[in-house]
Amino acid sequence: MVIEGVELRTAAPTDPDVLALTAAQQAELAGMYGDDQPLVGLHPDIRFTVLTLDGTAAGCVGLQPVAAGLGEIKRMYVTPAARGWGLSRVLLDAVESQARSDGLTTLRLETGLQQVEAIALYTNHGYRPTPPYPPFENSVASTCFAKDL
Repeated sequence: MVIEGVELRTAAPTDPDVLALTAAQQAELAGMYGDDQPLVGLHPDIRFTVLTLDGTAAGCVGLQPVAAGLGEIKRMYVTPAARGWGLSRVLLDAVESQARSDGLTTLRLETGLQQVEAIALYTNHGYRPTPPYPPFENSVASTCFAKDL
């Protein structure tokens, strides 16, 4: 999918755009689920893709290694002002392409039950519900998905 004005770039977790986008995501999630939700740490080898729209950071997604052949999608986010244009599909396609290039055969993810748009995105892209994995196995607000690439 090509959307005019969209550019993708790889970024480290310390990139200022990644930090701003993930902070905005965490604030939005706190508004949905409360401030007591644990922030799950990121693997030191995580790599982010930042999506810019007309030069402004509008979204990001992280690809975190888990085990041989397995990766996890982390911190997928599109700013509220940029939603509804298909940018989340662009990010999901990008992270899946990166995973395949890295030799990963399966991607997994966790999202919140209140995030119905995210659940629809993932299921429409072939992700299937999977039993919760640590640290989400006891979370009543979480749901997990996986996809064989």
